[in-house]
Amino acid sequence: MDARTLLNQVSDAYRKLRSLTADATLVRESGDDDSNQRSQQRVRFFYSAPDRVRFESLGDRGVVQVCDGTHTDTVFPRMGPGQRSRYSRMPANRQRLPHDFQPQLPFGGGNEPFLFAHINERVTEAELLPDENGHRVISVTYEPGPHAAISTKPLCFWVDPASFCIMRVAADLGHRFPTHDEITWTRNTLNIRHLHIDEPIPDSTFAFTPPADAAELPQGHGVRGSFGGGGGFIRGSATGLDRFEHQGSHEWQGETLIEHSRWNLRGVLLKFERRMTFSEGNKHVDIVEHATGPQGNAEATYALDWT
Repeated sequence: MDARTLLNQVSDAYRKLRSLTADATLVRESGDDDSNQRSQQRVRFFYSAPDRVRFESLGDRGVVQVCDGTHTDTVFPRMGPGQRSRYSRMPANRQRLPHDFQPQLPFGGGNEPFLFAHINERVTEAELLPDENGHRVISVTYEPGPHAAISTKPLCFWVDPASFCIMRVAADLGHRFPTHDEITWTRNTLNIRHLHIDEPIPDSTFAFTPPADAAELPQGHGVRGSFGGGGGFIRGSATGLDRFEHQGSHEWQGETLIEHSRWNLRGVLLKFERRMTFSEGNKHVDIVEHATGPQGNAEATYALDWT
């Protein structure tokens, strides 16, 4: 059996599933030999065909996510002592259920994969490795995804040869901050400890009742990334020509507010610094702007009065 045939058999096995229950451990590792971090969390997953899902990450900072085929409800942990928990309700996407493996973003955003019907899509290379502990092992390289800030290395899957179900996944996920070239890598490993397929799951598993003290987030609520006192984003385009990236930050120095801004526009890196110095009594502000590009820099000064 070659590597791509094995991927097709895994995909076919998951497409035919009636139900799946998994108890697993998620491990995240980052850093290098001099400085590194490692976290481990136990998680549970339930699936009933065709469109019901329940995911639980256990512990004080755990998350509960339930999809009943119509809505996907997610309960987030409290932000701090005395804070209310939060939950969101979104329309269910039957084409991409929660925790359905996506080759373009295999890990991240709390979407650890447990369903692998799409494991054979967008494959550029696949290689069988030596068997390990009775499992078939396969290394797979996928086409780059649409997220310019996210990079992946070849993923490694451990396949149970009897059921063609995935028992372990190892993925290196790289994150690049906007306008910077350096990539920070995180190794994500999902180890499935217990797996049960096509066994009955009570309907109550997929019923959702929000916690009594929970606050509902607005539909479509998202989280913006922040980087050390500032924020940034990367916006792509179909052709790549109009892609742009931005990272900004600000700080106070006495009565002067300093704003730093970096833009990568069509492959050109531009840097801006704006200094806004407020007069005594806040009657006017003196502004100095400094811009730096590939061929040099420029400066502009002006003042604004509001009295």
